[in-house]
Amino acid sequence: MVMNNPLEQKLEHIISRMQTDTSVDAPADSLKYVSDLFRTRSAAAKPTLVRRIVAALRMDLMPDRAAFGERSAAGGQARQMLFDAGEFAIDLRVTSHAKGLDVRGQVLGDIGRCRVTLSNGGMSVSADADDEGAFRFDAVAAGAYSIVVEGENGELVVENIDLV
Repeated sequence: MVMNNPLEQKLEHIISRMQTDTSVDAPADSLKYVSDLFRTRSAAAKPTLVRRIVAALRMDLMPDRAAFGERSAAGGQARQMLFDAGEFAIDLRVTSHAKGLDVRGQVLGDIGRCRVTLSNGGMSVSADADDEGAFRFDAVAAGAYSIVVEGENGELVVENIDLV
């Protein structure tokens, strides 16, 4: 078969070279190494969905009020609340004084480094929790608040806390 077209001649030449090729592929580990050299590396981890857990009130102990099972109401002067959020919990202690309310708390569970935000309709204040998950807010006005704990392993939300 005679080919007059230069493109057909070139194609025929390439096919005959492929059919008579006796070269050996490079070792698999060498191919992997070379392909990894050109792989795009990301500087930061890809963003993932944040796991958001809404906490539920499990315990609320008020000063001068006997809790079920206690013999007297002569407890401490701080109101203590415990919120359950799956494998996490938030312990709050609220103490009243002349300048307002002191709110101290601790995030229980392995949420990692976290930032705690206390907010209501017109005010928002944030604090970083320490290595044990403890945080505090001083001189807070009485009212209804929400707490959001933003950590490395998720986000915890406590809604409608009536601080009095």
